[in-house]
Amino acid sequence: MNKIKTNNIITIDGPAGSGKSTIAKIIAKDLGLTYIDTGAMYRAMTLIALDNNIGLEDEKSILARAKDIKLEIDSSASDENNYTKLRLDNVDVTDEIRSREVGAAVSIVSKLSGIRKYLVSIQRELAGEGNAVLEGRDTGSIVCPDALLKIFLTASIAERVKRRKLQLYKKNQKVEVSSIEEEIKNRDHIDSSREDSPLVVPEDGIEIDTSDMTILEVINKIKQLYYDRTKT
Repeated sequence: MNKIKTNNIITIDGPAGSGKSTIAKIIAKDLGLTYIDTGAMYRAMTLIALDNNIGLEDEKSILARAKDIKLEIDSSASDENNYTKLRLDNVDVTDEIRSREVGAAVSIVSKLSGIRKYLVSIQRELAGEGNAVLEGRDTGSIVCPDALLKIFLTASIAERVKRRKLQLYKKNQKVEVSSIEEEIKNRDHIDSSREDSPLVVPEDGIEIDTSDMTILEVINKIKQLYYDRTKT
């Protein structure tokens, strides 16, 4: 395991639609920390499988192809509404990894142990210098279990579907609510039941239900927890 400076790392995990991406970006910006989007990496692996006609559970072939591809990730966007920029062999695939096709398949690829070990090593390297906010599904439980502050965001299914629908609407993608709900429930089941790094509240993590909270309220709560832990 790579040595990670954990004295100034915040991890924010949670299921799809819990608000973790927007909140993690704003907190990183407000606190002057580096934002690390681990989910984008799993989406990249999924895109690699789809683009190369590799079976979604063919771990060996996905890994072999991924290791031959240069992956570049830029999470420095100043606007929290913008996605993490990701390039594969110098080609910008930021929009492609956010497609519905990738979204529907990413949990299948993400459950593969070899894929997880490969990406966790990269994520730990990125977090190695500390001073970062990591966002994903296992950043507090697996990637940085000794982080200063470990947050697990959640929300009701109804609220998460509502948020996802609004997100798709802003991108001119109209999808039936029933389809969105089915996709979210399916991702929850796969993420929570996989053998390697299941989606769980990390040990000593703080769970926050964002269903009836504004983004600002969630951000202020997390920042206060951070300030309480960094008092000297």
